[in-house]
Amino acid sequence: MTLAQANPAAKAPVSSVQVVVSPVSEPGQSFSARCPQGMGALNGGFQAATFASSNCGDPYDGVTVNAPFKDGKGWSVMLMTGKVTARVVCVPEAQAPQAVVGPVSEEAALSVARCPEGTMAIAGGYVRETWYKNGYGESLDDIIVNAPNDSGSGWAAKQFHGKTGAHALCS
Repeated sequence: MTLAQANPAAKAPVSSVQVVVSPVSEPGQSFSARCPQGMGALNGGFQAATFASSNCGDPYDGVTVNAPFKDGKGWSVMLMTGKVTARVVCVPEAQAPQAVVGPVSEEAALSVARCPEGTMAIAGGYVRETWYKNGYGESLDDIIVNAPNDSGSGWAAKQFHGKTGAHALCS
């Protein structure tokens, strides 16, 4: 299957694609980039403006949210303690993939957002439900799966310790 077959939005003229960038969040606050009226998310992500580290320089922050909105019209991001900006690639709503959300996993278990019959995951992410920290506030958890499932029929997400919910964009 080609990208164009799996994702009709890939055929959208460049002039109809818009990237929306959020302002910088406050430390440890979730932030989002919303597509303009009449558009939906094709993909998204984040850029850390600050990323906390220990006195020894080791990172102890964590990306706790990096996912499309449940309605498919934007992208949410969050760092455990740092500042972040959200970015979303928007296409006309008629070309936008369908958003689906998987169930919240058990501790250290997989969550899969399953695409409707006849569609495949073209993008996705996760929202953490729990995130473990040590007594100093440093991260003791991390996302260890954030990818399409093996068949491509959904998006999988898993934390090392905590509970996670997978989000997918399906086309």
